[in-house]
Amino acid sequence: MSKSAIYTANTSEQIVPVNGTINLGTIIRRYGPNVNLSGNAIQIGGVGYYNIDANFTVVPSDVGEFTVTLYKDDVPVPGASATAYVSTEDTPANVSISSLVREFYNCCEGLSNLTFVLSGTSSTISNVAIVVEKL
Repeated sequence: MSKSAIYTANTSEQIVPVNGTINLGTIIRRYGPNVNLSGNAIQIGGVGYYNIDANFTVVPSDVGEFTVTLYKDDVPVPGASATAYVSTEDTPANVSISSLVREFYNCCEGLSNLTFVLSGTSSTISNVAIVVEKL
């Protein structure tokens, strides 16, 4: 069993529409063959469990509630979402997601994609930090 980890960050402001995928930025650190960044997704490949920790700074364009949800292959991961409510326009909110996902395929059989989707209201996201570790 191989160990792998990736840390990605995006400190550039990005405007994300409702139901839009969040840009995860660039690789800061990466170790091992089982995780990589591909566009707006972290690809995992290799049978086992993956620990995911994600942090976002979000400034909603409207007063109200927004949610960030982790998806694995376009399916929401149960319980892997964070919701915040802002009562003042242009107020930043920090949300975090911690989750454990299971990968059933070896890297030669296919890769799974982990993405984060914003719902509720369009927002400006000013900071993204993601860590994925193969256990």
